[in-house]
Amino acid sequence: MDVVLAWCKGSSFLAVCKMTDIFEGSIIRCMRRLEELLRQMCQASKTIGNTDLENKFSEGIRLLKRDIVFAASLYL
Repeated sequence: MDVVLAWCKGSSFLAVCKMTDIFEGSIIRCMRRLEELLRQMCQASKTIGNTDLENKFSEGIRLLKRDIVFAASLYL
């Protein structure tokens, strides 16, 4: 959880990797899955008409989705 919080606050991927002993690929996979979950929660919030909650999930996606974690390919 601290890793995701640091990432969303703008820490570099290197700094985030130094916070844990988890493999880099596992960190990326977890963040991508979290983004997918947030998208689903955003859609569910929209469906029930809770725009405040929808906006919060959208903001979470915006903060999470950046840099190498969401690059189209890691083989650049």
